[in-house]
Amino acid sequence: MTADGWLGPDACGVKLAEFEHMTEDMTRAAPALRRLADDLWQALHGAGVSTAPAMEIKRIAAWTEDAATDLRRRNLLARDLDRQHLAFTVCRADGTYLRLPDRYTDQVGYAAGRREADLFRRAAHGDAAARTELRRLQPSDITPLFAKGLLEALGPEELLKLPMALSLKLSGDITQHRSGTDTDAADARAILALLGRAVALGTDGRGKGYLGEDYLLALRRAGRTTFPPRSTLPNGVAGYQSLATLIGSTDTRFSFHFLNVVGNDMIAYDSGVRKRLGQLPLTDLATRYRLGNALDPSTTKVKPDDRKTDFLSPLLTAAAASGAEAAHALLTREWNGPQQLGAVPGIKVTNLEYLLHDRRAVWGESDHGAALGKTIEAAATGQDPESSRLAFEIAKLLADDARPNYPVKDGKVTVGDKSPLAALKSGDLADAIARPHHYDELSGLRPGMAKVLVAHLDRLHDLVRLANYDERPGSTGLTGDDLDYLLLDITRDAQAYETLIMGQLAHSKITIDRTVARDGDLTNAVIGEGRMFGHLLEARHQSVGAEEARLAEDLERMRKYVGYGIGLVPLGTDMVASKSPLGAKAYAAASTKATTQMTNWLAKRLADKAEPAIVAPTTETENLERLLNQMITSSLVSHGRLDGPEVAGKSFATKEDPRKVRPFDELDPTETEDLLRWVGENKDNPAKLGDAGMNSIRNGAVQAAGHYRDKDGHNVAPSFER
Repeated sequence: MTADGWLGPDACGVKLAEFEHMTEDMTRAAPALRRLADDLWQALHGAGVSTAPAMEIKRIAAWTEDAATDLRRRNLLARDLDRQHLAFTVCRADGTYLRLPDRYTDQVGYAAGRREADLFRRAAHGDAAARTELRRLQPSDITPLFAKGLLEALGPEELLKLPMALSLKLSGDITQHRSGTDTDAADARAILALLGRAVALGTDGRGKGYLGEDYLLALRRAGRTTFPPRSTLPNGVAGYQSLATLIGSTDTRFSFHFLNVVGNDMIAYDSGVRKRLGQLPLTDLATRYRLGNALDPSTTKVKPDDRKTDFLSPLLTAAAASGAEAAHALLTREWNGPQQLGAVPGIKVTNLEYLLHDRRAVWGESDHGAALGKTIEAAATGQDPESSRLAFEIAKLLADDARPNYPVKDGKVTVGDKSPLAALKSGDLADAIARPHHYDELSGLRPGMAKVLVAHLDRLHDLVRLANYDERPGSTGLTGDDLDYLLLDITRDAQAYETLIMGQLAHSKITIDRTVARDGDLTNAVIGEGRMFGHLLEARHQSVGAEEARLAEDLERMRKYVGYGIGLVPLGTDMVASKSPLGAKAYAAASTKATTQMTNWLAKRLADKAEPAIVAPTTETENLERLLNQMITSSLVSHGRLDGPEVAGKSFATKEDPRKVRPFDELDPTETEDLLRWVGENKDNPAKLGDAGMNSIRNGAVQAAGHYRDKDGHNVAPSFER
């Protein structure tokens, strides 16, 4: 590229061959620089030296990637203009140049999108030359006006036919074991990613490429159309199966407007075809055409498999990635009448009730609600009124479903397959045969729901306190009984249980630190925290039953918490703890920071393969008592409550006046142990508080166990009494 005087201020000259070579070099350089930055950072970090050189290379890699995207766009336009004789040619002594505009207008992008529509048509039907041309494009090359031109030229129905054509051809390649299948699959993924990004940009009501309301309505009609014409599900292919595949192919955010208009209709359409499909999910194209992993973004080698997908999963994942407003749009939609096309939606109240309760068995046939869990996490972890309301509405629905899924029999919570013989007594034989694993149909949702509960943990504490005096639901709409059945279900997942425990540890850390800072009543604070721990422990123990291996993993994890002293981590949020009320956004911010600090503290010591500085007990209850003691001691140190002459000469104290206890991050393991021993022997307050914490943990467990009752009203025994 040159910029001599013969060029105007807004023009540039291009040698096509050299320009393409430079574009290819820059495109290859960006990922290579990223890998170099990552490798260098790992080496420098492992050596304990500054990682600044790696961060500088990472910055250069980011610039290179942006530059490569721009060069690819310019290169594509240059070749198009040359092919169509739309650019001036200038012959100079050093070669022949195309003279091009330096700034690309939206009209150029729109025109390019319309021109490339034919390439997509030909590539979808196997044209090798068209596929080669499309390989020049990256998703980042699809601008809003390019997307608008492309989608206008294709039209909604043809847009949805293209992924079907790609999938049908790829299915034949896989079935016939043809050579080149891996390359064809890579081409198909790349084309789908381009089309998926175009859909996201062209349907964004706030973007420059927005195609208008009529296009969205036409896209809904095409989505509800079955191909080939006059075919019926499950024999034909619904347009929405193709749209779901496009949604799942891109990481470009979809707009609130698209999800509200088209996404909600996809859910309504699904409810309308339930009578025809039963509990089998309507799949995406990968399952419909038996493509195995061919369309997975990370695939390098195509392998057929019998996976079961659900066409709503990409939609829900996209809603989660697009933020709380988009997630709210899908979950809170109410239906008041039939659609103009297709079956009447089978949704009684809102999408939320349909997705969580009515559709439960369908999720059991695919991802077990994992995508729904992501949407719930995005929609209900915020501190605004709508997110909070939604969080507890979801909690109530899950709690109500948990009761019949975890019946109490012979004094125990029964968790197991609902066998046909066992179902004869209750008359549920057909249901038992079809759905033997009722309790795990939404197992994929549990990690996301655990994060929702942690986000609203302070209100759960209020609920537990209220349940001591009144079994009626409070402002959350939940009773203590509801909460314990909800925890019974959520804690079956180890990741979800760890999230809840870590969230409760952060809550305890903040509460204790805040109480010490204000010279408040530590006894009440510790009792409240211990009671919630008791509910969590009891729910987990009842949920996993006699699965000793899982209980042993829980105990080992808790012993690491104690051994590496995560309760001693300085909070670092004194301003929040001492001056702000413990609730809403202030609590959420402090909780997130405290959780991050404790997690990083533990991760560093595990990565360093350091030996635990503290000997941990052999029961979870005792370990929690130790953690509470650690938190109390840490807060007393942070707020200077242990400073004074009596620490003079101690290994953990400063050597100059005024004598103070040194921060925990300055103490070695021996000094830490000396401090904890000295506090235990000389300060009766932590010891008494530890006893209070132990009793409250047991009381919380007893209260939780009392809520797990059989049909005659007899409750199970607390797990620590077994």
